[in-house]
Parts: sequence; C-alpha cells; structure tokens
Amino acid sequence: MSTLTKILIVLVSIFSIFLCGIIVVYVGSSTNYKAAYEQQGSEFSAMKEKDRKLEQDIADKKRQLDEFGIKSDSEISKLKTEKTQLEQELKNTKNAQLAAEEKVASLTAAALNFEKAVGGMEDSLKQTRAELDSARTENVKLSKNLNEITANLEEKMAQLASVDTEKKRLLEEKAKLEKTSSGAAVEQPVTQMPDSATAAAETSADVKLQGVVTAVEGSLTTLSIGSADGVVAGMIFHVVRQDNFICDIKITEVDTEAAAGTIQLLQQQPKVGDIASTAW
Repeated sequence: MSTLTKILIVLVSIFSIFLCGIIVVYVGSSTNYKAAYEQQGSEFSAMKEKDRKLEQDIADKKRQLDEFGIKSDSEISKLKTEKTQLEQELKNTKNAQLAAEEKVASLTAAALNFEKAVGGMEDSLKQTRAELDSARTENVKLSKNLNEITANLEEKMAQLASVDTEKKRLLEEKAKLEKTSSGAAVEQPVTQMPDSATAAAETSADVKLQGVVTAVEGSLTTLSIGSADGVVAGMIFHVVRQDNFICDIKITEVDTEAAAGTIQLLQQQPKVGDIASTAW
C-alpha cells in the first residue's frame, strides 16, 4: 500500500469522524431548538393568559372606579347638602346668640333698675316702719291714757257711751294711719260704728259682764258666759290682754252658759284666755 493511499484513508477517516460530529451536533441542536420552541410556546400561552387576566383585572378596576366615582359623587352631593345645612344652622345659631346677648343686656338693665327700685323701696319701708313704730308708740300712750281715764270713770256709767265712742274713733284713726303708712291691706272691722241695735244693747246693760275667750275660729269668738249671766244678742264685749285692747266682740249667738260673736275693730288676734267685758 502506497503512502498516498494511506494518506487518503486517514483523510477519509478524519472526514467521516468530522461528518459524524457535525451530524451529532446537528441532531443535538435540533432537539434543543424544539424544546426551546415548546418552552417559548408555553411561556407565550402563559403570557396570553396573564394578559387576559390583567385585562379582566383592569376591567374590574375600571368598573370599581366607576362605581367609586358614582358613590363619591353621591357622597360629595350629600356632604355639600350637609355643609349647606350646617352653614344655615351656624347662621341661625349666631342670630340666636345675638338675640340672647341682647336679651341678657336687657335683663341686666332691668335687673339694675329693679335693684335701684328695691333700694328705694327699702328706704321707703324703713321710713314706713319708723312711722308705724311711732304710731304704735302713740297708740300705746293713748291706750294707757284711755285705760287710766276709764279706770277713774268706771263708776260713772252714764259717760261710758261717749268715752267708748271716742276710743273707737281713735282706734279707727290709728288703723287708717297704719294702712296709709305701710301701704298694706289692713283688715277692716266687720262694723265701723255700732248700729242702733248695738247701742240699745249697750244702753240696756246696766251691770258689768265679764268672761274669758274660750275659742277662736276665724272671725267667730266664743265667750265663757251666756244668757244665764245676762248676755243677750247684740251686746258688745271689749277684749283686752294685760291692759292692751285686742278687739270687740259683737254677740250673735247666745246659749245658757256660753255666747259667740264676730270680731270688730281688730287690733290683734284674740286668744283663748283673753278677758272680755262690757265695760272698761
């Protein structure tokens, strides 16, 4: 075998080996391309599915955004309405506050005027009380003088009517003075002056009758003596307490051992135990 033949055989062997390598590389590369294609197809499908889901999510988000926009518009409209109402309420509140402040100012001025008026009334009341005390002192003096005069002239029954009339006149003037000075309502006697029946009853009483007050119910007073002691309807009993004139009792009802009558010329409220007599 020649050298050329050997060289050719070596070259053919090398070429065959190279060709086999190329075929192996081609077959291996074809398999990798197919796997890569299939992988790319799977990834593309996954991307399409992901894109579909993203589009669906976008649509959902858009729908939610539209719903939120509608809801927001409704809330904004509601808030605007509430804002308008609150502004009106604030305006009304301010107006009410201004009215209240004006009322407070008016009440404050009225209170100041009332305080001044009360101060003037207190001064007037003090003056009236002083005049009333003076009148009471004068009345006490008159009562003492009257008691002394009546005690000295007790035996002179003929002068009893005139003295009694004078005393009643003085008491009535005192009551009028108290009413004028105090400005308060003074309880008026049931009868200002004794009527003809009373005068007749007093004239017919030749003896001195004396008893005590046993009960007082409103303007009706009960005495401890009655018809058995000579008491008759129409008699006038003078009620005293420790030489102080209390009132007169005009007899309206008479029983055997008790008599009752109405209060006249009231100076003080009679009490149980006060002395009542037809003469001073």
